Amino acid sequence: SISGGIPQYLNYFSRESNVKAAVINNFFQKDGRLFEEPTNLIKQELRDPANYNSIIAAIAQGHSRLNEIATATKIKATSLRSYLNNLTELEVIERIVPVTEDPNKSKKSIYCIRDGMYRFWYRFVPARLTLIERGMSEQAWRGIEPRLSDFLGPDFEKLVQDYLWEHYNVERMPFTKLGNWWGPDSRTHKQVELDVLGYSADDASFAVFGECKWRNEPISKQVLEKLIFNSNLFNYPKKYYYLFSKTGFTAECQKLATEIGCQLVKFENM
Repeated sequence: SISGGIPQYLNYFSRESNVKAAVINNFFQKDGRLFEEPTNLIKQELRDPANYNSIIAAIAQGHSRLNEIATATKIKATSLRSYLNNLTELEVIERIVPVTEDPNKSKKSIYCIRDGMYRFWYRFVPARLTLIERGMSEQAWRGIEPRLSDFLGPDFEKLVQDYLWEHYNVERMPFTKLGNWWGPDSRTHKQVELDVLGYSADDASFAVFGECKWRNEPISKQVLEKLIFNSNLFNYPKKYYYLFSKTGFTAECQKLATEIGCQLVKFENM
């Protein structure tokens, strides 16, 4: 998640004893190998690096929609599309839409940082530049450790989706599409997000619904109840439920899962 899977970066990390040391020695020191890596790569690959930097920084701060990015960067939307397309081609960012939407027609698209190293750098390094420049790397790390679970969440979702494809069951649930979904709930007038929605373009009799939690605490019964409630936005006769957890599930959650046939999967078993 932090290296983006780049072999050279993984090699840097493998020399360290733990994640903390890898982050401090590579990102949080002025002579660290990755301290200036994203900005150097952008300068090499693209013209107008200042605008590209501001775009990636805006996305890292949670501005995911085109108009939000335009407002945060003060770049006109007409010009912004070209910048976003270039970053997408370099696989730095990606445009995603709800799994039920046509990517070529959907107006619900959002942008996120695809490359793990860029996502980590832009989320954590700029806000700590003063500490890093003063050699206060330990202090810079303190603000990150409690946020790592949240940072790892999106990658856990991708891992979960890969897991479901790898355990594809053509007899039980032959879905043809699988991904994230978000949209309005007319019952509550709130926005709903599903970590996993799988369905078949050829068979409207079933769908797969899943929730992923990368936390140092077991998933509660309330999480499963919310998943069931949100799944009722869809009129599929048969619904398959999955919960994926870093650490496990409460006894009440396990009881309800047994009653409705929900599959419970711990990270260590994936």
